[in-house]
Amino acid sequence: MKRIRLKNTNLRVSPICIGTVNFGTSVDSETAKHQLDRFFEPGGNFIDTAHIYGDWVPGQRGRSERIIGEWVNGNGVRKDVVISTKGGHPDLSDMDISKITPERIAKDLDESIEYLKTDYIDLYFMHRDNPDVPAGEFLGALEEAKQQGKIRYYGCSNWTLQRIIEAETYAQKHGLTGFVCNQLMWSLVDINSSGIEDKTLVFMDEETYDYHKRTGMNAMAYTAAAKGYFTKLYNRKSVPDRILARYDTPSNRLIFDELVRIAEKMNVSLIEVELAYLMHQDFVCVPIVTFSNDEQLKQGIKSCDVGLSPDIVRRLTSLKRYVI
Repeated sequence: MKRIRLKNTNLRVSPICIGTVNFGTSVDSETAKHQLDRFFEPGGNFIDTAHIYGDWVPGQRGRSERIIGEWVNGNGVRKDVVISTKGGHPDLSDMDISKITPERIAKDLDESIEYLKTDYIDLYFMHRDNPDVPAGEFLGALEEAKQQGKIRYYGCSNWTLQRIIEAETYAQKHGLTGFVCNQLMWSLVDINSSGIEDKTLVFMDEETYDYHKRTGMNAMAYTAAAKGYFTKLYNRKSVPDRILARYDTPSNRLIFDELVRIAEKMNVSLIEVELAYLMHQDFVCVPIVTFSNDEQLKQGIKSCDVGLSPDIVRRLTSLKRYVI
């Protein structure tokens, strides 16, 4: 598998990132490690997790991070993988109130390092934002962790464009690299915002998309396969109501028709084109993909070799409305 370099870093990563949100819960430890094996064998080296993953199940904290730490150390591959994790998530019992502080970030980071059984995090994200705290205070805490060798680079997840620009302005004023990556909800599928229950999530919209094109800021796209919405339509499978609430829009029906034409002409699966679309942007975008079985994982890996012409990318982009 080829490698791409994230802008403003020396991190060279696989074009696709394995998501581990379900590790330790619906995906048990043995299956999770099997997935990591199958991802690593053809050259996948980018692993995304978060300090909060698995904490919705009573018992042990940091289940996803712990499994990754066991796998990385058990295989002796720490220098061969790029680990991305996130901290500063609101309490699950009170998601509407952000209590994130620089001190909370520092605590989460130290625990993540412990759970992952590592000395450092390659790419560390603020999982959510607290608009009541100046962006510069968060950057100050992240810079301190960077100077201590605990993180190599840092980014933001679920931050609004306004706050990202605030952080960028602070970084430029103080001679810092600042956020090198933005992790947000994005796929080929448009989003019906009224169907998203978690109002702390931030989606790619036209303004943010233009910002990434202008600045070249790296992006990581979560829910990159949109819960398999297009594939379910194509296979005439029942689509759960919660997925319909998110994605059943007139614009997505137009995108679907074009996607089917492209995939059938190229003799590849829909998901391969969907993921390749994200990889063929004017800025670096790495889709984060979770897998339910080996076949899905194989399709995700195969998407890295799907070449889309600029015309195909323009056609698909022209149909998008991003957020409705």
